[in-house]
Amino acid sequence: MKFTGLLILVLLFPMVGTSVEGIRLVCDKPVYDFGRVDQSAVITNVFMVRNEGDLTYVNKYVQTSCGCTRGRLRPRMIGPGETAKLTAVYKAVRRKGTQKKSLKLIPLNSNEPTLVFYMEGFVETTGESR
Repeated sequence: MKFTGLLILVLLFPMVGTSVEGIRLVCDKPVYDFGRVDQSAVITNVFMVRNEGDLTYVNKYVQTSCGCTRGRLRPRMIGPGETAKLTAVYKAVRRKGTQKKSLKLIPLNSNEPTLVFYMEGFVETTGESR
């Protein structure tokens, strides 16, 4: 009798006892080194993001470290096993020296970033040699 009751529970409620992993965003190359550029450079990079978790990620916005960097995630919703593209653009105008700019994915239900990306390199001013 106990076995039959347990069997009915297992068949009717297959999710009982399984754990939920949640959202787990992964990027194989979260740092893009753009090398040495001059101040007229506009650098674009596409970061590939995948969700290895078992819940759908919904992006609220992409937070950048300053106004010289922009980011756009498409699509904004990443289901389990799906990928998305974070297109990042950095404008070197009025910048000089070593640069390291961050982009953070901010989810819809939290203010904590789920993943941080970096664009880094060196901006030369006119007259500097390579």
